[in-house]
Amino acid sequence: MQSITLLALAGFLLVTAFLISQQTQSGEKQPGLIVTPRAKYTSLEDMPDCSGELTIQEAIICFNEAAQVSESLVMTLEDALVDMETDTARQVALIESQIAWAEARDFECDLVRKMAGGNEGVLKELVCQTELNLSHLTRLERYRNDWYGEKDAENKVEVGQ
Repeated sequence: MQSITLLALAGFLLVTAFLISQQTQSGEKQPGLIVTPRAKYTSLEDMPDCSGELTIQEAIICFNEAAQVSESLVMTLEDALVDMETDTARQVALIESQIAWAEARDFECDLVRKMAGGNEGVLKELVCQTELNLSHLTRLERYRNDWYGEKDAENKVEVGQ
């Protein structure tokens, strides 16, 4: 009886895995939502200039890169804050706070995309991610300066704006 139950469970898991793989392979992929390997960016100077006259597809590509750069800068500074902190409980609090912030950002920007729809929605989601990342980067800089007395010369983020 146990072997039948085990066999049924294994079959169920295989079918579930197959269905999930079919769902992820079907349908068109939006250019702004393609997962690409993340490069390590070091400063705001790595941000692309997305101003000017761009087609919707060019703007999506540009803001996709801007979102990646800004997120990489946020993650780098988050890691630095955790490394600077010597108290384990405070390190955990920092990590939990950053996870919660990233989830809130993603939910908000997902809503922006859904409300606009189509390619316009994809672009607005990427702009939302970039703007929220840059705002958060400034806030993290302020925390770093207040808590650890360090000025970040690398990211060239203006503190106190």
